[in-house]
Amino acid sequence: RRVHGETFDSTWGDRWVQSKAKSDYGKYKVSAGKFYGDKEINQGLQTSEDAKFYAISSKFPEPFDSPDTLVIQFSVKHEQDIDCGGGYVKVAPDFDLEKFEGETKYHIMFGPDICGATKKIHFIFEYKGQ
Repeated sequence: RRVHGETFDSTWGDRWVQSKAKSDYGKYKVSAGKFYGDKEINQGLQTSEDAKFYAISSKFPEPFDSPDTLVIQFSVKHEQDIDCGGGYVKVAPDFDLEKFEGETKYHIMFGPDICGATKKIHFIFEYKGQ
């Protein structure tokens, strides 16, 4: 069963909340990017400013409990050269979406990280509160 999916159609802003935890967060825009198969189908969030931190969140439309199989999937396209940065998905307990920031508690975090020549994928599970 699909719990959450996003197509970033014209109503995406009703489901996603830009964090106000810091006044200098960059703003997202919706775009298919520079390369895509279908411009309408391949819409996603795109960062709009260089050298900024970003924070946006959305709640699951309904709670889910202990699934037998949990699949979390997202795509990242780096269309510009970056020296250092990452793009992560966090699955978190309930919180105030406008206060979402790097220290917000989460159960699962994963995504790509680039810093200089080092390229890796972070995959972190909360375990016993840590």
